[in-house]
Amino acid sequence: MQPFQATVPKDGKSWWLRLGREGLPEKFIFTLLMDMVPDCFLNVMSDVEVLSQMGEYTVYAGEFEGERLGVLFHGSGSFSVSTAIDEMAALGVKAILRVGNSGALSPDLRVGDILVCSGGIREDRVMLDYVPLEYPAIPSRNLVEAEIHACGEAGVRFQEGLTLSVGTMYPGSGFQTAIGVLDEEVLRKVHLWKRVGARNVDIETSTVLVMSRLFGIHGGALLGIGNDTSSGEGEFLERELTDRMALLGLKSLRHLNLETAKLPEPLRTEP
Repeated sequence: MQPFQATVPKDGKSWWLRLGREGLPEKFIFTLLMDMVPDCFLNVMSDVEVLSQMGEYTVYAGEFEGERLGVLFHGSGSFSVSTAIDEMAALGVKAILRVGNSGALSPDLRVGDILVCSGGIREDRVMLDYVPLEYPAIPSRNLVEAEIHACGEAGVRFQEGLTLSVGTMYPGSGFQTAIGVLDEEVLRKVHLWKRVGARNVDIETSTVLVMSRLFGIHGGALLGIGNDTSSGEGEFLERELTDRMALLGLKSLRHLNLETAKLPEPLRTEP
């Protein structure tokens, strides 16, 4: 079956990100303005340049500890992240680390904690357009090890665990909508995931993990705990925490050696 033809801009750059291969770093942080401001990253980088700005996307590149790394700010949710990853993969990017906010599900996670994601629970639904639900959402082992190394090197306490990634902010996370609980089965499902080990909840991580694995990219997530979904404590990530997370994220990418940490080439499909 023949696929439809996506529009290719006349300048040859990608449609959404407006990027080309030339000068593009191989390793990227993915985050969003609602979670972290650009200065968290840019203040510890040098020779920073804006590679593109288009709609909800802003892409930076700069030097960090002798290596050129990228930081991409995207919109909220799986659609925005999946579009960016698809274009980044086509441009040859080799590693994507999500750094951002999440809500605690586990009672032993506190507001201000940091979690290294060891796997995702796929409730985002968007990824079903790419691959069936049985396909796992698991990070690159090499990138997880790089995150742990970075935390240890900085003396930062962290936890590990499964992240529940949902498709909607309010009912998907177990919260009431503007008119209350509409579907108790959705709420019951969130309670089930919490009971069987989901440590935190967000709306982007499983997308990063599934697509990076599909496309032969190192993928992972370093997540701060901004709020507690049981007590309602907390709100946005504190600046001190986001500065720490930005530094840890950049150091994690630095510790990832693409020469020794090679992933299998993805299978190419033919129409």
